[in-house]
Parts: sequence; structure tokens; C-alpha cells
Amino acid sequence: MKYLFDNLPEIKAQIEKAGGAALLFDFDGVLSAIAPTPEDAIITDEYAGLLKKCAAKMPVAIITGRRMYDIKKKIDTKSVLYLAGHGLEWEEDGKDHVKEIPKETMEAIRLAEEKVKPLLERYPGMILENKSFTIAVHYRLMKPELAPVFIEEVESILRPFAKDHKLRLDHSIKTFELRPEVGWDKGDSVLFATEHFQERTGKNSAPIYIGDSQTDEDAFAALEKSGITIRINSSENENIKSAAKWYMKNQKEVGQFMKWLLAF
Repeated sequence: MKYLFDNLPEIKAQIEKAGGAALLFDFDGVLSAIAPTPEDAIITDEYAGLLKKCAAKMPVAIITGRRMYDIKKKIDTKSVLYLAGHGLEWEEDGKDHVKEIPKETMEAIRLAEEKVKPLLERYPGMILENKSFTIAVHYRLMKPELAPVFIEEVESILRPFAKDHKLRLDHSIKTFELRPEVGWDKGDSVLFATEHFQERTGKNSAPIYIGDSQTDEDAFAALEKSGITIRINSSENENIKSAAKWYMKNQKEVGQFMKWLLAF
């Protein structure tokens, strides 16, 4: 990856060649700083204002692992395309849409949730989040000395479920996430959003995707040839290997980049 702000002329040339830009964001760690708990994550007034200004100038989408009602509670901007649950649910023309997920898949995820629940009593700082289609196990608040054993135990519980029930398990930024493997992820979501914007505007644009975690790698890979892919390389992500072409040093640089886009 190359540092984004050392290569802005190249970014500008790609946007101009495409005839414009479409902005696609993850939420946590991108529009919101990483927070101690999922509930604590917020978008600041500054970023909310920049997001609205960007949405008035170019197509904007939010692609997140959060639930639809949750992300819309966090971001109150109607002129944005929302894709939640990694794209398993989305809002289009004011209507909510949901991907069909096999009943046995959801039953496996619920059973996996029950299997990890007992860990809550033994590992202070663990958070178990039910996100409708997925479950997430967070350990950001856990004492560092407990983390290695905790990680090993969570892996021993969830890996077999992922293997036996065609589920996907991701581990990134002190979070495990178990979700359906139904042939749809953030990579499919960014392609869907790009096509949606082209149909609505009648114009081509360079899709710009900004993410910070392992689940965003699907989006980076999907836009490898056609887009501008940016990973936030925070201290927790040092020495990562990524399909993204560019990187930012921290979440604060997202705002700087939005200001740069609005200025040219």
C-alpha cells in the first residue's frame, strides 16, 4: 500500500478520468473512531457535516456490518445508500430489502451464540453482540493478559461451526464475527452500490472505498481494477497485508480526505 496523502495527484487524475467519484465508507473505525463498545461509536458533528456535503456533491454509500436500524440511528442522512449486515440488508427508494438466508444457517448462528455465552462470566470485558444475521464477540475491554487464552477458546468454539455449517468467521481489531456464507459480502455490496449509482445518475464514477478491517478486504479486492481502495492503517493494524492500494495513517485522516474531495 502507498500512503494516500503522498499521492493525491494520482488519485485526482483517476477521479477526473472516470468523470467523478462515488464515496463508499465502512462505519466503525472510518466515519466513527473505534470505540470501547459498539454502542459508544458515534459520528462527530464535523464528520456528519462533511458526509452531508459529500452526499450533496457525489453518490455516497455506507456499507457496514451493523444492523440497518442501528446504522440509521447513528447516521441521520437520507441522501445516502445504506447497506447493512455486510450487504445482507439494504435500503433502496425508501424500502428495506433483505437477502434470503436459509433457516438452518440462522439456526447454526443462534446455536453458536449459545455456545459462547458462558464465556461472559469467565472473561470480564467480553461483549457478545447479536446483529440479527451475525454475531460478534468483542474483547477490547478485556485485560490484555486474558486475551490470548480467550482468543484460543473462542476459536475452538466458533471455527467448527464455521466449517460444519458454511459460515464465515472473521477476526480483526479485537472482534470475532460469525456470519452466513451466502455468496454475498462487502465486495458484492460495493459492486451493487457502484451499479446502483451509475443507473441513477447515468454517469460513470470512480468508486472510492475506505475501510479498516478484515471484512473490508472483500471490497478492496472487488474494486482492485476499477476503484480507489483505502485502508486505515492504525496502530492496531500494523504490518497488515491488504488488497487496498492506498492507506491512511488513522481515522482522523478520513475527514481530511473528505475536505480534499470537496475542494476540487
